[in-house]
Amino acid sequence: MGRLVKACAVVAVAASLGLGLTGCSAAEKTVAYTTSSVTLEPGEALVVDFGEINPTVGDAWVITREPDPAVLGPGDERSRYLGQDGETGAPSEVSYRFAPVGDGTTVIQFEYEFRGAVPEDADDQQTAEITVTVK
Repeated sequence: MGRLVKACAVVAVAASLGLGLTGCSAAEKTVAYTTSSVTLEPGEALVVDFGEINPTVGDAWVITREPDPAVLGPGDERSRYLGQDGETGAPSEVSYRFAPVGDGTTVIQFEYEFRGAVPEDADDQQTAEITVTVK
Protein backbone atom coordinates (compact mmCIF):
# COMPACT_ATOMS: atom_id res chain seq x y z
CA MET A 1 0.00 0.00 0.00
CA GLY A 2 2.90 2.35 0.70
CA ARG A 3 4.05 2.16 -2.93
CA LEU A 4 0.59 3.14 -4.17
CA VAL A 5 0.53 6.19 -1.89
CA LYS A 6 4.00 7.22 -3.08
CA ALA A 7 3.01 6.68 -6.72
CA CYS A 8 -0.09 8.83 -6.31
CA ALA A 9 1.99 11.54 -4.62
CA VAL A 10 4.44 11.54 -7.53
CA VAL A 11 1.58 11.74 -10.03
CA ALA A 12 -0.05 14.57 -8.07
CA VAL A 13 3.19 16.57 -8.06
CA ALA A 14 3.74 15.90 -11.77
CA ALA A 15 0.18 16.92 -12.59
CA SER A 16 0.53 20.12 -10.62
CA LEU A 17 3.64 20.90 -12.66
CA GLY A 18 1.59 20.44 -15.83
CA LEU A 19 3.20 17.23 -17.00
CA GLY A 20 -0.20 15.69 -17.79
CA LEU A 21 0.30 12.27 -16.23
CA THR A 22 -2.76 10.19 -15.35
CA GLY A 23 -3.42 7.19 -13.14
CA CYS A 24 -4.38 8.32 -9.63
CA SER A 25 -7.11 10.65 -10.79
CA ALA A 26 -9.41 12.25 -8.28
CA ALA A 27 -12.27 12.33 -10.82
CA GLU A 28 -15.27 10.40 -9.53
CA LYS A 29 -18.79 9.68 -10.73
CA THR A 30 -21.25 9.09 -7.88
CA VAL A 31 -24.41 7.06 -8.48
CA ALA A 32 -27.14 5.78 -6.19
CA TYR A 33 -27.16 2.06 -5.49
CA THR A 34 -30.48 1.89 -7.36
CA THR A 35 -28.74 2.83 -10.63
CA SER A 36 -28.77 -0.04 -13.12
CA SER A 37 -25.96 1.08 -15.43
CA VAL A 38 -23.27 3.73 -15.69
CA THR A 39 -20.52 4.71 -18.12
CA LEU A 40 -17.21 6.06 -16.86
CA GLU A 41 -14.74 8.21 -18.74
CA PRO A 42 -11.04 7.24 -18.73
CA GLY A 43 -9.56 7.74 -15.25
CA GLU A 44 -12.96 8.32 -13.64
CA ALA A 45 -13.68 6.23 -10.51
CA LEU A 46 -17.13 4.93 -9.62
CA VAL A 47 -18.68 5.74 -6.24
CA VAL A 48 -21.84 3.81 -5.33
CA ASP A 49 -23.83 5.74 -2.72
CA PHE A 50 -25.98 3.78 -0.25
CA GLY A 51 -27.09 6.85 1.64
CA GLU A 52 -27.66 6.63 5.39
CA ILE A 53 -27.55 3.26 7.09
CA ASN A 54 -27.00 2.38 10.72
CA PRO A 55 -24.12 -0.07 11.16
CA THR A 56 -24.38 0.27 14.94
CA VAL A 57 -27.61 -1.74 14.85
CA GLY A 58 -26.34 -4.18 12.21
CA ASP A 59 -27.21 -2.59 8.86
CA ALA A 60 -24.71 -3.29 6.07
CA TRP A 61 -24.39 -3.46 2.30
CA VAL A 62 -21.93 -6.11 1.08
CA ILE A 63 -20.50 -6.89 -2.33
CA THR A 64 -21.81 -10.24 -3.55
CA ARG A 65 -20.26 -10.07 -7.03
CA GLU A 66 -16.92 -8.35 -7.44
CA PRO A 67 -16.28 -6.46 -10.68
CA ASP A 68 -14.02 -7.88 -13.38
CA PRO A 69 -10.51 -6.98 -12.13
CA ALA A 70 -9.48 -6.08 -15.70
CA VAL A 71 -12.09 -3.26 -15.67
CA LEU A 72 -12.43 -2.05 -12.05
CA GLY A 73 -10.37 -2.47 -8.92
CA PRO A 74 -11.86 -3.92 -5.73
CA GLY A 75 -14.45 -1.89 -3.87
CA ASP A 76 -13.22 0.36 -1.10
CA GLU A 77 -15.95 0.93 1.50
CA ARG A 78 -16.27 4.49 2.77
CA SER A 79 -18.24 5.48 5.84
CA ARG A 80 -18.86 8.83 7.51
CA TYR A 81 -20.39 8.75 10.98
CA LEU A 82 -23.22 11.27 11.33
CA GLY A 83 -23.44 11.32 15.12
CA GLN A 84 -21.91 13.83 17.50
CA ASP A 85 -18.59 13.12 19.23
CA GLY A 86 -19.22 10.61 22.00
CA GLU A 87 -22.69 9.72 20.70
CA THR A 88 -23.41 6.07 19.93
CA GLY A 89 -26.08 4.61 17.69
CA ALA A 90 -26.24 7.29 15.00
CA PRO A 91 -26.36 6.42 11.29
CA SER A 92 -23.50 6.72 8.82
CA GLU A 93 -23.29 7.68 5.17
CA VAL A 94 -21.93 4.65 3.31
CA SER A 95 -20.51 4.28 -0.18
CA TYR A 96 -18.14 2.03 -2.13
CA ARG A 97 -15.46 3.39 -4.47
CA PHE A 98 -14.11 1.44 -7.44
CA ALA A 99 -11.03 2.70 -9.30
CA PRO A 100 -10.85 2.11 -13.06
CA VAL A 101 -8.29 -0.39 -14.30
CA GLY A 102 -9.04 -0.76 -18.01
CA ASP A 103 -11.68 -0.45 -20.71
CA GLY A 104 -14.62 -2.83 -20.77
CA THR A 105 -17.91 -3.71 -19.15
CA THR A 106 -18.48 -5.45 -15.83
CA VAL A 107 -21.24 -6.04 -13.30
CA ILE A 108 -21.16 -5.35 -9.56
CA GLN A 109 -23.77 -6.80 -7.19
CA PHE A 110 -24.57 -5.83 -3.61
CA GLU A 111 -26.90 -7.23 -0.97
CA TYR A 112 -28.33 -5.70 2.16
CA GLU A 113 -27.56 -7.58 5.38
CA PHE A 114 -28.83 -7.10 8.90
CA ARG A 115 -26.52 -8.33 11.64
CA GLY A 116 -24.47 -10.35 9.17
CA ALA A 117 -27.30 -12.13 7.36
CA VAL A 118 -29.90 -11.52 4.69
CA PRO A 119 -33.16 -10.60 6.43
CA GLU A 120 -35.72 -13.43 6.54
CA ASP A 121 -38.64 -11.11 5.76
CA ALA A 122 -38.86 -10.69 1.98
CA ASP A 123 -39.94 -7.05 2.44
CA ASP A 124 -36.57 -6.31 4.08
CA GLN A 125 -34.45 -8.04 1.42
CA GLN A 126 -32.66 -5.69 -0.97
CA THR A 127 -30.14 -6.21 -3.75
CA ALA A 128 -28.43 -3.90 -6.19
CA GLU A 129 -26.84 -4.69 -9.54
CA ILE A 130 -24.94 -2.11 -11.56
CA THR A 131 -23.50 -2.66 -15.03
CA VAL A 132 -20.39 -0.50 -15.41
CA THR A 133 -18.76 0.42 -18.71
CA VAL A 134 -15.34 2.08 -18.76
CA LYS A 135 -14.49 3.72 -22.09
